[in-house]
Amino acid sequence: MSGSRCLVSAWGNYLWRNPPSSSCPGKMCWLLLWGVLQAYPTEGSVLLAWQLPQPLTSPGYPEPYPRGQESSTDIMAPRGLAVRLVFQDFDLEPSRDCEGDSVTISGSGMLPHQLCGQQDSPFDSPAGQREFLSSGRSLRLTFRAHSSSQEQPTHLHKGFLAVYQAVALSCQPLSQASGGSTGPLTPGATPSDIHTYCQEPYYQAVPAGVPSCPVLGTWKDRQDQQKCPQCVPVCGRPVTPLAQDPGNPGPSRAPLGSFPWQAFTVIHGRGGGALLGDRWILTAAHTIYPKDSASLRKNQSVDVFLGHTHIDEMLRLGNYPVRRVTVHPDYRQHESHNFDGDIALLELQHSVPLGPHLLPVCLPDTETLYRSGLWGYVSGFGVQMGWLTTELKYSRLPVAPRETCEAWLRERQRMEVFTDNMFCVEDNTQTSSVCQGDSGSVYVVWDGHAHRWVATGIVSWGVGCGKGYGFYTKVLNYVDWIKGVMGGRD
Repeated sequence: MSGSRCLVSAWGNYLWRNPPSSSCPGKMCWLLLWGVLQAYPTEGSVLLAWQLPQPLTSPGYPEPYPRGQESSTDIMAPRGLAVRLVFQDFDLEPSRDCEGDSVTISGSGMLPHQLCGQQDSPFDSPAGQREFLSSGRSLRLTFRAHSSSQEQPTHLHKGFLAVYQAVALSCQPLSQASGGSTGPLTPGATPSDIHTYCQEPYYQAVPAGVPSCPVLGTWKDRQDQQKCPQCVPVCGRPVTPLAQDPGNPGPSRAPLGSFPWQAFTVIHGRGGGALLGDRWILTAAHTIYPKDSASLRKNQSVDVFLGHTHIDEMLRLGNYPVRRVTVHPDYRQHESHNFDGDIALLELQHSVPLGPHLLPVCLPDTETLYRSGLWGYVSGFGVQMGWLTTELKYSRLPVAPRETCEAWLRERQRMEVFTDNMFCVEDNTQTSSVCQGDSGSVYVVWDGHAHRWVATGIVSWGVGCGKGYGFYTKVLNYVDWIKGVMGGRD
């Protein structure tokens, strides 16, 4: 396009700025020309990532970048490796919703991420994220700078400085590793030269043979067929931890990042869910197949939004397309008083980029997390005081004795079935702490032994809002089914 500029790849402490002299010897000319092409990649060019980090800058960095340009560069890692890209300095002219100057990171199997603004303030989208790992062996970086106008002040923004390298993000799946031979990793390098890298604190390396959730199947190194570590999402540890204050038990506004697993769903109406791993949403079956629905449309759209505490911001970030919907086989849609098996999983088409505002919750592994009197938190975008909320709210509520809930249902002559696959939570706040629209959201408790938040329940059913007790799907009883679905193969 007219006025386009190239991105600059800096090798060592030098920037190639001028083409080589035409009077140099033939072999030297080729070497200099190769260096220039690597330093000034043209539109559609490719940079090769090796083990050692290599800088990549905007044109002219650290001087202000030129106006009126758009350029893209693909960064390619050797076969079997991934590309790690880290922004060390970022200074673009701020613009609302990244409509002006921006950097876009994209690649196969991942959603595009657009960055803008300055390093001193969080990037607009995704907020605070400055490090990226490719899901395949390549990343594309696209830099856009809009044309200047006479009314604009002097441009003083220097652009960006990033480093890229080839890393072993995880071992190769057995189903892929068994098909065909591969070329060398890098010139003179062996698999042991490339360390396994996990993006902390959102991922961690798990040694082979150690159970993890979700179960991803058997992984082996493609060179020596030995089991090797894999990077798995860290669950239940928000970067912005929720203060466990026994103060106001009623609904409160959730701080950004305190419930990073919270999903907002729109299927037959608004609902909730929770992120498991980096590709699955745990929710209630009745949000997908409502009780006593007379006419259910075929191919009902399933919209999932993540990564924020305000619905408007979630909508701006965009819908996460769903690849597959799996409802528990025990769920009976046409039995209006029976919510047994009220659990479902949504598989997203792409893995989501984990970060400070988007992290998974953990699954329970012990009955001790269900003892009476244990306090937990439930969050959601449901009705509050008769109005649909646009901000994520949460309430602190205690697990209630089972016999108390059974007696409460009998007193009101309720016909709902209270099975062993459910538990109840006291909700006498009188302020609609859990109500319509919260279905599918999770009830979490703090596991003091493992130091993490665990989703023990799913908002399922109740009698009114804030008027006694709420009833939740007992997730512990379905952990084997969850792992089976998430670890299955089509």
